Amino acid sequence: MIEELKNKTHLDEIMNKNGSCMIVIFYSDSSEKSKEALNALKEIKKENPDASIFGVNASRVKDIHPAYGIDTVPAVLVLKDKKISNIIYGAHDKSYFETLLYDSRAITLPAGKIKKHHRVIVYTSPTCSWCGAVKSYLIRNGITFREIDVSRDTRAGQDLIRRSGQSAIPQTDIDGKIVVGFDKAKLDSILGIKNN
Repeated sequence: MIEELKNKTHLDEIMNKNGSCMIVIFYSDSSEKSKEALNALKEIKKENPDASIFGVNASRVKDIHPAYGIDTVPAVLVLKDKKISNIIYGAHDKSYFETLLYDSRAITLPAGKIKKHHRVIVYTSPTCSWCGAVKSYLIRNGITFREIDVSRDTRAGQDLIRRSGQSAIPQTDIDGKIVVGFDKAKLDSILGIKNN
């Protein structure tokens, strides 16, 4: 169950106790899109009870959303070390929200489920939501990987373009084989991921 925040003071208290990362969904009872987004995050919380996910009914709680410049619902606020890391507006499906949550490290996979038999490098950039989708998918399936941000490592980005012939991201290097984009079928095939 997602804990509801009562006011800004309550949020501040939780931030002080909660550690480095929190996810807060702002919603309204009168918005169907809000209900969709809230239900998606409730499912994620149910599957990941240790995830730091909180809710704010913006129709009733009036002092939190203005503090973060949020003026529409639904909106998902990602806080890292008490600072805004990301704000996602609109209703998205569960898998989209999971990518953001996994990317923020609010949810982690138990160490016993990690597989270590492939050399996997995911080439990303900070503005790429599909990069988060790839990383989330790998994490959920217990695949360890190294991430290279091509916006910071231009040499790696140029080398990647030379090897793959494409500048699109994400690109995933699995034992020397390049997968462009979030291509689940190719990832599954190369990594041996079995989905029911």
